[in-house]
Amino acid sequence: MLARKCRYSLQSDANCYVDITIEPCCTIEITVPKKGQRVRSKLALIHFTPSNENILLECHAKDAVGPKSIQLELSYRDALELCQTIDAAQEEHENLMSDLCY
Repeated sequence: MLARKCRYSLQSDANCYVDITIEPCCTIEITVPKKGQRVRSKLALIHFTPSNENILLECHAKDAVGPKSIQLELSYRDALELCQTIDAAQEEHENLMSDLCY
């Protein structure tokens, strides 16, 4: 199992991008270097909300300092690709856990 990495342009600022890493243990790390934002959370704590032209990605997390959240606008195509990547990572994790139980 390897971490899956992707990079998407933000719809609110075409010159700004987001780096997303989906880790095998079903966690996600979202980084927006230009804005100095970084959130690490469980996959269960992310939400996709459709809007007129884009998809709003929301991620909430708690860390040693306190709660954090991030909201990003992605294109429908990028959000769909991210959802498929998340689904594949979760399925791979479930298969691994099932195999370890036998």
